Amino acid sequence: MRQINKYLHELTPNVYASVFPEYDDLGNGGIVVTDEGVVLIDTDVRTVDRISAMLKELTNQPVRFLINTHHAFDHSSANCLWAAQGVTIIGSRSCREAMIAHGELNFRRWTDRVPEVVGILKEKGITVSPPLLTFEHDMQLHIGGKTIELSHHGHAHSPGDIIIYLPEDQVLFGGDLLWVGFFPNVREADVPNQIKVVDRILSLPVQYYVPGHGSVTADRNEIVTMRNFISSVYELIVKKVGEGLTLAEIHALEDNLAKGHTAWQGRNFLTTAVEVIYSSLTK
Repeated sequence: MRQINKYLHELTPNVYASVFPEYDDLGNGGIVVTDEGVVLIDTDVRTVDRISAMLKELTNQPVRFLINTHHAFDHSSANCLWAAQGVTIIGSRSCREAMIAHGELNFRRWTDRVPEVVGILKEKGITVSPPLLTFEHDMQLHIGGKTIELSHHGHAHSPGDIIIYLPEDQVLFGGDLLWVGFFPNVREADVPNQIKVVDRILSLPVQYYVPGHGSVTADRNEIVTMRNFISSVYELIVKKVGEGLTLAEIHALEDNLAKGHTAWQGRNFLTTAVEVIYSSLTK
């Protein structure tokens, strides 16, 4: 892995990950450069200008496709700017449906929470722009000698998550299915299925994992650790619900669950996970 600048890492020739460490709530992205055009992975209004500037330094090829890993604001909010340039946006059918159903609400939620976003949305005239090209289970994109495999395995972190895998490069973009150095946010998740999808990811030969949040890693054990953490939290809550514990009593166990992960960011996501899992088991 070669660091191009503060924000851009070349993982294999012409395959890049974009990481913006000054934001703890911004999803990572990707850039695949070919002699037939560029493929982007995820986009956010706060960083779209910097991505555009970096593209000019990397290639004179136009952006042809933008792939959304899922519908979340920090992974899709600049869609309309790329669409206006003629870029085809790709996502799972469930991603498109979720963006149509919840996109406006997500925009309002982010403008309420992040003051910086308000000015950007007004300045650039941002609107919700769902994927134009969708698929149900699997899709392959062949461009400039690169094969990009897209697969959707049901509601996991969110309804429309996809795995983006470049088999020849052995690079995998996992969106928010993967978190490195963070407590995973499972606010919208089907937790058992997220565990299964991460297991599927772990079955693939991968040189570099690009998580939705956190550092790019070549260490498979970091993904195993995240997977085991989610699984252990889920199994414990299943057990405690079976024993009749209340939500407040299970919340009291969080400090023990967090032990061994003191360097992880987003401790509040563990509290959210307890609530989400408890609710799913006691409806």
